[in-house]
Amino acid sequence: MTRFAIATPSYINDLERCRLLCASVDHFVTDLTMHYLLVENRDVAAFRQFEGPRRRIVAERELLPSWLTPWSDPLSGGRRRVWTGPGALMRGLKPLRGWHAQQLRKLALPLMADEDVFLYADSDVIFLKPFAQSDQTGPQGIRLYAKRNGIVTGMDEHVGWLNHAADILGLPTPALPATDYINNLATWTGPNVRVLIKTIEARTSRHWIEAVCKDRSFSEMMIYGVFAEGVLGSAAGHAPSDSELSRTYWFQKDVERDSFRVAGSLLAGPQVSIGVQSFIGVPLEDLWAVFRQAAARS
Repeated sequence: MTRFAIATPSYINDLERCRLLCASVDHFVTDLTMHYLLVENRDVAAFRQFEGPRRRIVAERELLPSWLTPWSDPLSGGRRRVWTGPGALMRGLKPLRGWHAQQLRKLALPLMADEDVFLYADSDVIFLKPFAQSDQTGPQGIRLYAKRNGIVTGMDEHVGWLNHAADILGLPTPALPATDYINNLATWTGPNVRVLIKTIEARTSRHWIEAVCKDRSFSEMMIYGVFAEGVLGSAAGHAPSDSELSRTYWFQKDVERDSFRVAGSLLAGPQVSIGVQSFIGVPLEDLWAVFRQAAARS
């Protein structure tokens, strides 16, 4: 039987958003073996309240090597964190930020957790419809978000991530337009991630984190997608799809346009969740109202 997990990298500032995500997972998601919350060591105690039979808090020390640790950033007056250390500097790695560490946690999780399939959901995701994780499987394999021709000339950041992935995997520089693998709900398989890590280390003769972070501009989703389709091919066991499981809100004007309090009714096709970026300032009580409306309808 295929075992499905959800994984969420988070941190203390997203604690209340993570509380809402957990409530929505508990209400709407089935076929779930475990929901992993991946947090910095100092945040473990705060997140421990969410633990239960289907939810485990994973401290960063269980995932990342001891030579890469968080420190207060003196340039920010201690408000921000950097991931570095003597061992990281000796390896030629520039200090990393929190979003880098969250990406590394995602890649590291399948090295210590043995579920077959991992669905990655950030703290700003809210499930609003029933979602059986087994629906991600079909005759052609496990769903993989892959938007053909989704990366075009002018998308400099995406092009950089794509080229970085190809480089560490020993693939030619991809031609444009190219496939985009970045999505709010991304599905990977544990066995593929473990082979990916071994492949990176064998090709570069470096620890996989050293290889990935030699350039601080990288995308874990791009790395996995390029590996799954560009290296493993049909052996990856994936069924590529450009359908999105989540409706993402990047701007306040999008929230206003969609009459946000009834956003759950706007989900189309296979969409089962919304993702509301924290930086657009939607009040948390509005997010809870959307969830409660959806829960009542279900």
